[in-house]
Order: sequence, then C-alpha cells, then structure tokens
Amino acid sequence: MIEFRLLGSVELLVDGRVVDLGPSKQRGIVAALLAEPDQTISTDTLVARVWDDPPETIRNSVYTYMTRLRRILRTAGTRAGATPEIRRVHGSYRLEAPPNSVDLSVFRDLVARARALTLDDPARAQTLSRALALWRGEPLAGLDSDWVRRFRDSLRQLRHEVIAEWADAELRLGNPKLVAADLRKALLEHPLAEDLHERLLRAYHLDNRGAEALSHYDRLRRTLATELGVDPGPRLRELHAQLLRATETAPGESISSGSAPERGTAPGAELASGVRPGADVLAPNGFRGRTAEVERVRRALVEHTAGASRPVLITGGPGIGKSALAFRVANLMSEQFPDGVLRAELGGSTSNPADPAQVVASLLDALGVPAAALPVDLSARVARYRAELAERRVLVVLDDAASAAQLAPLLAPGPGSAMLVTSRFMLGAKSFRTVLVRELPMTESLEMLSAIVGPDRVAAEEWATTALIRCCSGIPLALHAVGSRLAARPEWTITQQLGRMSEEQRRLREFAYGAADIRDGITATVRRLGPDATRALHHLGATLSPRERFSTVTLPGLADPDAALDELLEAHLLTVADQDGARPQYVMLEIHRLYAKHLMPHAVPAA
Repeated sequence: MIEFRLLGSVELLVDGRVVDLGPSKQRGIVAALLAEPDQTISTDTLVARVWDDPPETIRNSVYTYMTRLRRILRTAGTRAGATPEIRRVHGSYRLEAPPNSVDLSVFRDLVARARALTLDDPARAQTLSRALALWRGEPLAGLDSDWVRRFRDSLRQLRHEVIAEWADAELRLGNPKLVAADLRKALLEHPLAEDLHERLLRAYHLDNRGAEALSHYDRLRRTLATELGVDPGPRLRELHAQLLRATETAPGESISSGSAPERGTAPGAELASGVRPGADVLAPNGFRGRTAEVERVRRALVEHTAGASRPVLITGGPGIGKSALAFRVANLMSEQFPDGVLRAELGGSTSNPADPAQVVASLLDALGVPAAALPVDLSARVARYRAELAERRVLVVLDDAASAAQLAPLLAPGPGSAMLVTSRFMLGAKSFRTVLVRELPMTESLEMLSAIVGPDRVAAEEWATTALIRCCSGIPLALHAVGSRLAARPEWTITQQLGRMSEEQRRLREFAYGAADIRDGITATVRRLGPDATRALHHLGATLSPRERFSTVTLPGLADPDAALDELLEAHLLTVADQDGARPQYVMLEIHRLYAKHLMPHAVPAA
C-alpha cells in the first residue's frame, strides 16, 4: 500500500514504512505536484511554488530532482505493487498516484461528501471526523516558500471550517461533552477564533454547564480586549444574552442555533455588569493616538457633569474604535467619578437591541439594588434608577446604542454624574453633544502598527508599511487584524502581506484575523439600512473606482437619491470630501467600497 502525506510532514509511506523523499526542495516538488494530483503543472509554475528566488541553473536542478524522485517512486512501486509515476507532458509535469493514496485528496473528498449530506444526517458528523483524523500537524511541515505559506494558510482555514461544521453536526446528535473536549484542544491553536468559542459555549449549555459557559465568555471578553482592543462580535454577544436568560429559567433550555442573525428575531442583548467604585474600566492595551478626540470627549463630559451640556455621543463607522475611545476616556476620568463607572451593552449592532427595561435592571443590579426590590414596569425602574444616582457621582457608559428611542429612558443620570454613549449611527444633534470619530491619520496608524508588529519591521519597509496602512483605510480594527497576522508570522515581510492583498476579494479576507473582522461590523450596519440606501450602496460599490468622488447616484426606481445618500452618510458609509460647490462631493472608504462590491449580494439579500 502506497500513501502520500501532506497534512503534516511531506512523506511517502509504503506498507506503513516511511520512504525518504530526499531534501526539502525535492519534497517541495512532491507537494507542489500533489496539491493538484493528476493535474499537469508547467515547469515555470513548479519552480514558482518551490523556489522564491530560483538560481539561473534552476531547470537543471528540476531535472536532477525529477530523476531522483522517479527512482524513489519506482522502487516504492515495486515493493507495493502499484507504481506512482511522474510524467512529463509538453514541458510540464504530472504525478499520477493510485486512487485514495494522497491524504489531502482523501480529506477534500470526505469534506465534500459530508457537505452533500443533510444537516441532520448522522453520517455527516462521522464523515467530518474521519476527515479531521487525517491531520497529523502543520501541513507541509518543513517546507518554506511563498506558495507553501499561502497554500498552508488556505489548508488551515479549510480545517478550521471543518472543525466548526463537525461541532455543529455533533451538537445536533446530542454529543456536547465530545464537542467541548475537542474544541478546547482546537482553541489552543486558535485562541481568538470566535466561531469556535461560540460552539464551545453552546456545548457547555447543552451539557447543563451554564456557569462554566458564562465564565468562559467572560475570560474571552477580557482576552479580546487585551489582545485586540475589541469586544466579542455580535453573534457571541447575542449568544451570551441567551445564556443569561436560560440560566434565569431552566438549565438546558434551548437556545437559538448558530445561524447568522436575521431581522425580526426575539429581542435581547448582552448586559455587562457595572464597574464598582475603584475598579478600572476595560481599556484595550492596544489603544493608540486619538489625542484630539480624547480631549474633546473629556471636555464635553466635564461640561455635562456641570449641567452645561447634553449627554456625550461618540459616533463613527464600524471598526473605527468608538468603544475603545469611550473606555480610554472613562479610565482617564475615573477619579472625577468616585462612586464608580457603570457600563451597559445595548446591542445596537445586533439584530436584538437590548430592551431599555433590561438595561435599567442591569444598572440597578450594578448599583446594589436587590432583585426583590426591582420595580416591574419601566417607568418605575427609571425613577428608582434616577433616585439611586441622585446623590452619587457616576459615569454611565452606554455602549453600542441602537436608536434615540432606546436611550430616551436612560438620559438623566442626575447632578454630578455624566453619560457617555457610543453608536454607529447619528442619533440627533438636539439630544447629544456629538463627537465624530474619523479614520486614523497616517502618523497614528503607523504608531498602532508599530506597537503590534514591532518598530524595527515597520522601519525596515517604510514604503510597504505606508501602502499597507492605506489599504486599511485608517480603520483601527482592520489595522489590528492585519498587524496581528503579521505579529503571528514573524518570518513574513510586510511586502509579503501587502502582496496577499493585491486582489480585491482576497483583500477583504485579510482584514479578518481571530476576533477582528471588519466585515461583521459592516454587515451589522448595512442590515439597518432602508431598501433605497441598501440598493444605492451596492450600486456605488459596483460602479465607483477607488477614492472616486461623486455628488449623486442614478439608479432606476430610486425615488429620492439625496435621501439615500443622507442615510448612508449618517451610517458613516460615506464621507463628505468637499462642500465648496452647490452639492457636496462624497467619497467611500476603500474597505466600504470593496464590501459593497463583493460581499453585499451574499451578506444582505435585500441588495
């Protein structure tokens, strides 16, 4: 029996015994040919896959390696009774191997067969488990070239997807213990993978381990804040809210499936605990820059505390750093609020914004009001909340607000206290003192990237760093994702990372790493748009060139183009570039343009 292995070290086994395939370049040729078994690969392609900087005598080297490999395969075939063969066809090469002898091909075949089954078919979990069992470690271990690194990344991503699908299948079969045990191992390799954390929480819940699920979520939330300066994504926050409600009713109560959130689902959102007096507000270690914005928010809060202005609203587009800025200011001003800082998550970026009555109940609990003394109706809860704050000096941080209506019952914290709100939407100039957060300038983007990947790497590739930052549109979450990937790959150059972003659709994927995924934030914003604004955004993404300015949008059936553009402007998906003329000139950030062009038809059916 002959077996080629790529899902680990590149190996040839004959009857269970390893056959030496020679030096790394020779094994690299085997891997390059077996990545597409029985497919013809040109000599130029083969060289590009194995050598980053091929010598002038490369064709002689390829000929020598092929001669040696043919000799090894001929000897192996004689012992096994089935001879794999390297054939030369019109200047190209093809490795013909016996059926089911390449572990990567078997893995792909098993995954395809599992995905063809219905979600409830018991064979689905078994087939995916067989596929995952083929992995022995890092794919193509011991090889190194630009193609190898890219191919390895694609295989890692595929395995990650299969683990998630396997966990879903096993949970449907009622095997939460098995899922929890294996996901804990997988998360050692991918500690920031939110989709795996989500499934682990569901496994804990189905295994009646609700307290363990809530504790795990809290650890994850702190890790994301420390490592990336972000909160858990909308789906995890919704799941956390469901877990909280389930623990208040009955253990093992059903919670919603892991499908993407849609409009019209039941209300509910994460309600974070208040921060007790003397405790630090969650502040991301990666916070950089924003000196002017910090000062504007701080001054506005001072005036608000003195009764001279309205509550303060921090607003801006997805991933721009609104929450991080709010937490930073709260930390800097903690001494001015000796009775503590209260924080509630309002779930405005989810399909289930928090009910104001639940928000007030959470805040009262943080203030020490026992559940038995909690009023039933909203007006009574608001009155009790204001009475509790009347003699205190507290900063109330309401994160991710959905609308002015959601906030209306919460906007009177009392004398000596202040309220700081974050939202990705403009909520009305009459009700708030608004601080608009824009993209990071180049200097602060450089500072952030240097803090993540190291100043030496940035200084060594100034041009590539500048180009990479421009690709990220000055959005901190995108910079975090790209920088975190570079930090995890110290052998990569910044130029290599930039090369991975040369193709538009690939670039969007590069803006996602671990928990940092700008696409999720944009999707949550787009789903709040009306039909006309949604159509206009998709049309603009499909027709505009990068950084192209425009003053209107022409689209059949669009009754009021100006209203659609105003809605996109208030959602921070457009920016006014010039107001000198009779009509404003708009521009789209490149990340928003790419999303509207490539992802909207899939993420937002209304488009």
